[in-house]
Amino acid sequence: MKILIIDDEKNICSAIKGILEDEGYECNYSLNYSDGFHKLQENRFDVLFLDIWLPDIDGIEGLKEIKRHFPEIEVIMISGHGTIETAVDTIRYGAYDFLEKPLSLERIVMLIKHLDDKTSLMQDLRSTKYKNVKKYDLIGVSQQITRLKERIEKIASMNSWVLITGENGTGKEHVARLIHMLGKRADKPFVEINCSAVPTELIESELFGSEKGAYTGSVKRKIGKFELANNGVLFLDEIGDMGLMMQAKLLRVLETGEFSRLGGNDIIKSDFRLISATNKDLQLEIASNRFRSDLFYRINVIPIEVPPLRKRKDDIPLLVNHFIQETVSINGLQDKQVTKELMNIFINYEWPGNVRQLKNIVERMVVLSEDNILDLKDAPNIMLSGISEMEQHVVDTNYSTSLKEARDEFEKTFILKVLQSTNWNVTQTARMLDMERTYLYRKIKAYDLEKYKK
Repeated sequence: MKILIIDDEKNICSAIKGILEDEGYECNYSLNYSDGFHKLQENRFDVLFLDIWLPDIDGIEGLKEIKRHFPEIEVIMISGHGTIETAVDTIRYGAYDFLEKPLSLERIVMLIKHLDDKTSLMQDLRSTKYKNVKKYDLIGVSQQITRLKERIEKIASMNSWVLITGENGTGKEHVARLIHMLGKRADKPFVEINCSAVPTELIESELFGSEKGAYTGSVKRKIGKFELANNGVLFLDEIGDMGLMMQAKLLRVLETGEFSRLGGNDIIKSDFRLISATNKDLQLEIASNRFRSDLFYRINVIPIEVPPLRKRKDDIPLLVNHFIQETVSINGLQDKQVTKELMNIFINYEWPGNVRQLKNIVERMVVLSEDNILDLKDAPNIMLSGISEMEQHVVDTNYSTSLKEARDEFEKTFILKVLQSTNWNVTQTARMLDMERTYLYRKIKAYDLEKYKK
């Protein structure tokens, strides 16, 4: 803990410095405000003793300037001509305490120890916040994820409402929580509700709350999400799945900030920041009369789109290694590495389930593998076969073709996908397909697959 003393009496500076250094604290002092302010700019101090009568400035004006430039520093004012009015003024302008001369060195030591405890507590709180933010950090260096991070940092400190769009599994909730943790309401509640997971007949009571006896089975008062989110953040996940009747009631609350619990008459006000998320194209939902256009314009103040994993493939190696380390740490396992061949499979797979699917597959492989090296044998068949592309191929098939032609086309596509996943390593591909290498060469020639080789 570092302490600075600004007082024009050198003996007072020396006395405070000496007693605090005996207690193990690092101290420095200045005999005028100008020199002291310069030291504050050059070094970080935790506590400042500031005389109210200085040769080059009025102490209260100095206090105002210091708190404006260094809001986190704790200031203890000292004066030989103190009055209650002066003491009150200094506290109002941000001072931690006010000491009168002659100074009590015992009280000074006690104050510093209290501030030391407070500083340690604040550091612990900051460390906890950092860990929480780190938990929901967005892993990646691609242009898409870099732009997303920049957007989040820019809007987090605002109170504007946010609409997050993106496919399932892309991390929309992570983005919402990150906005909350980096914002002004970080120490206030983050209240979430998944609009698609709550039955239509229950979502109203979940949002508005209810009084005892409001409906069958209501045996006590229930506080709703609107009320719980007061001064904090309300996260409406999958808002595109909300019914039209509930959309109208939600719009009314968003316009007025007022509502009543079901079965009650009291008007309740709630001040919350709204973050909504959906995997649907709300413009198409509006065109299909499944979503209200006025609600859309109300919630879509700041739009944020979370890109699918297939559009940020540069991030896949980082994500794979991150999820490996996370799984190893949680389960107390030895560290595991990924072969180049397996990493190529990870990169080339389309990931229809996005980051959520990647995380689950990596965790499964880490837990089930007996070796410290994850190889192709550890990968699930769905990754090796490119099943999502196969399913699309079946959908696009011309059903007037014969079974043999369809089978040949499937085999051709299947072999090509595995060849591409191994960067055309024929030996590796033959092992994965469980066929002789010479037979695989004949298939490559028969299907003229060489023309697809990059």
